[in-house]
Amino acid sequence: MSHKSTKHVTLSVLVASLLLAVSVQAVENFKISSYGGGHQIWFEAEEFDERNPESDQYYLVVDQADAFGRVVTRAGGAGGMIRWTFDISTAGGTGGTWYFWGRVINPSNNSDFMLVEGHPGDDIPNGPPFPGTLEATEFNNSQRIFEENMGPPWVWGRSGHEDAHTKELQDGENSMYVYHRQGNSGVFWDVFVWTDDADYVPTDDDYRNAEVVLPGTASAPVPANGDTDVTRDAVLSWTAGGGTSPANGHKLYFSENIEDVNNGVGAITLTPSSYVVPQRLKFDTTYYWRVDEITPNGTVLDGDIWSFTTELFAYPVLNVTATASSSAPDKGPENAVNGSGLDSTGLLHGNQGAGTMWLSDMAAPQPAWILFEFDNVYKLHEMWVWNSNESLEMAVGLGFKDVLIEYSSDGVDFVTLGTTHEFDRGTGLDGYAHNTIIDMGGVGAKFVRLTANSNFEDIFPQFGLSEVRFFSIPVQAGEPAPPSGTFDVALDMDLVWRRGREADKHNVYFSDDFQAVVDGTAPATTVTDASDGPLSLDLGKTYFWRVDEVNDAETPSTWPGEVWNFTTIKSLVIDDFESYNDLDTADPASNRIFLAWLDGFDNPAVNGSVVGYADPPFAEQTIVLSGKQSMPFFYDNSVGNSEATLTLSSQRDWTLKGVGELSLWFRGEPNNAAENLYVALNGNAVVNHDNPDAAIAATWTQWNIDLTRFADQGVNLTNVDSISIGAGDKTNPQSGGSGIIYFDSIALYPERPAPVMKQTNSVFEAEEADMIGSGWRTYSDVTSSGGKHIGSNVGDGSNTSAAPGPDWVLRYDFTAAAGAYKIVTRVIAPTVDEDSFWVRILDAESQTHEHPGQFGTGWVRFNDIASGSQGVWDEVHSSDHSGEVVNWTLAAGNYTLEIAKREDGASIDAILITDDLALDPATLP
Repeated sequence: MSHKSTKHVTLSVLVASLLLAVSVQAVENFKISSYGGGHQIWFEAEEFDERNPESDQYYLVVDQADAFGRVVTRAGGAGGMIRWTFDISTAGGTGGTWYFWGRVINPSNNSDFMLVEGHPGDDIPNGPPFPGTLEATEFNNSQRIFEENMGPPWVWGRSGHEDAHTKELQDGENSMYVYHRQGNSGVFWDVFVWTDDADYVPTDDDYRNAEVVLPGTASAPVPANGDTDVTRDAVLSWTAGGGTSPANGHKLYFSENIEDVNNGVGAITLTPSSYVVPQRLKFDTTYYWRVDEITPNGTVLDGDIWSFTTELFAYPVLNVTATASSSAPDKGPENAVNGSGLDSTGLLHGNQGAGTMWLSDMAAPQPAWILFEFDNVYKLHEMWVWNSNESLEMAVGLGFKDVLIEYSSDGVDFVTLGTTHEFDRGTGLDGYAHNTIIDMGGVGAKFVRLTANSNFEDIFPQFGLSEVRFFSIPVQAGEPAPPSGTFDVALDMDLVWRRGREADKHNVYFSDDFQAVVDGTAPATTVTDASDGPLSLDLGKTYFWRVDEVNDAETPSTWPGEVWNFTTIKSLVIDDFESYNDLDTADPASNRIFLAWLDGFDNPAVNGSVVGYADPPFAEQTIVLSGKQSMPFFYDNSVGNSEATLTLSSQRDWTLKGVGELSLWFRGEPNNAAENLYVALNGNAVVNHDNPDAAIAATWTQWNIDLTRFADQGVNLTNVDSISIGAGDKTNPQSGGSGIIYFDSIALYPERPAPVMKQTNSVFEAEEADMIGSGWRTYSDVTSSGGKHIGSNVGDGSNTSAAPGPDWVLRYDFTAAAGAYKIVTRVIAPTVDEDSFWVRILDAESQTHEHPGQFGTGWVRFNDIASGSQGVWDEVHSSDHSGEVVNWTLAAGNYTLEIAKREDGASIDAILITDDLALDPATLP
């Protein structure tokens, strides 16, 4: 179909030609690393690929003391741009969430804007004037970087705007852009690093020790250079250098001896860029390897020497709790397992007992005992003991001497380990190393109890220990993939885990019923590999799974695993409008929006619709619900009807994966002509919007349609071949008006349960919302009320001065008698920077407080919630009115409570709307 004007097409060809002519260079000098098990790519700030203007007006390259090379200084006013393009595949990384750091000096809290091409919401300007100048609008605050006082000296910094440093990178090359905001000649940038490890914090030594990648050489080793805890069944792989010979192009050197690898002893010639080590490796041993690449003409490019260290034979048991028969003041049993009193190595103990050791009460009944409880049953290898080590220990001798050791898997039935054991005496000196090691013999235990039969001097009836540590053989399954708690998991993924050491088969319990997995009543699959799949999952569900490791030749034969969980993607996308571009139709990559959504451009006498703009960009890039683009839909119903149709080439079966509902978002304009909106499937099955004036809706509005409404009209939902969106009356066209409507995020969702009206004075769960905005996440947590809570990840957003859009709103419909009410919520605020929400009740008669910047909307800035990892009950209060509790006056009737995100990381667990204004939240369970 032809579309738009000749001028329109000519301009598109010109733009496409210019884009093809532009050379996008990439950083040539960079380093890679894999600290913390993640991936990092490093490059120096002066290695930029482009700056605009191409002068020293804004970004001077200068010398600065203690820099790794030259540096970029921030001079001039706002208005410049600088770009770096880098390839994360060279570091072994893949597309996903990455985190940015910089080595900077920024003594005056100056900040700049950073955008990444392809990151949702980061719209890269075509050229000057750049945002931040008087001629162009600023970016938003969440795109600022380095907005902190940092140095001198040099500091590895990010800023308070966490989402500015959290970006979605693409596979391969990515381009980051920094735009001037606050020029200052006292600001310097030295080195930048991107990492896919959210917990990684860079250091100068890390950069010094990172690997330099030379052209043509092997890179991105697996196991990563410096990796620890590598399984003994190792498979080595790497990224081949460019230009490597396709046959016998790799020479591998592998040994425990670094000199052999360095000297090229024992070369193994390979065609694939991988190698299966033929023998099982040793425990806790460092191995060295290198790969030399061979070009077709025989040139050998020497590789770097890499190393990794294999797994330990036994590992410390973590999450140990301790209780005891009695305790002296400030010498509780927790001191025997919490590392108090140990030095930075965790091996040497001090000789001051208060707050660092356990000691029984002299007046307590005898015998004295201490009980250790683990979070699971472990195969115990050893127990290390630091005995009582008070400074007077050599005189009073309160340490355990003759000791009864018992163990249990359930805390009820205990078995004695051997006979009585004798512990070695503490020295009473500072810097005391453990001097008792008990061989636990591989027993399976969740509880270990030590009972003192005697101490060393028999002067006082008291008994003490400084520290006790347990080591276990890793026979349980571990390292689940997807990691426990992961969201947006694909529906056909595989479950993968690290096998327990003795397992020869695995029983996988899998269900959306948590308790069934815990109890072992969920369906079980037995596999011999440490994987299970691909699975066939439903949309928007949380699944639970555990792997019991089995070896019938061992005793016990089965080692139960812990329960893991993940949540699948919420929807199947029909069209999110992100794939459309402005390329000329002659370009194979061309994907113009109006050639996918066929409109009335060629038949205006019958169909009054036009999709897209006359000039690039053809899609809408400002009025957008999510992502970077939406579809502008012009309608002119003077001809009776306006409609655009998308033919489906995929996603045609609308009965799979628990699908039950079609959802689309739309937004009109107040000056539009009021027209009905409709959706039609396969050309003639029509569902009209409930609001005949929907076209004038001035905010993004979600429209959910039960698919049975189409099926009842004869649509075969297993084979939907087209979807049409229209304005007007499709079945009885009538002359009407014109306007523009924007559409975004057309997707299929699971069928939603029928809403249940909430009641006042009755607690309801946060996950029982009548509408959950698309940005929220539902977390499974056994400590939460109802086993779930709703929140967001750090990096999903940031605090805003205005309430967010509908994708960050929770809606609760409730009925109330006439009266005054307050809202009490069970909330989780991890830190003081993640402790607030927006709250309001729509159509309340009055309320005592609202945010002054949101006057007339009723939003309350509910901030300063007590921080912690567990849920706490708190009254909704206004942080703009000295923390005063907010009261709402309601007439009898139905209302809507809205809770919107303000700071990422905060979660909501349960809600109570009550007219008991004197209710103390501390009395709630």
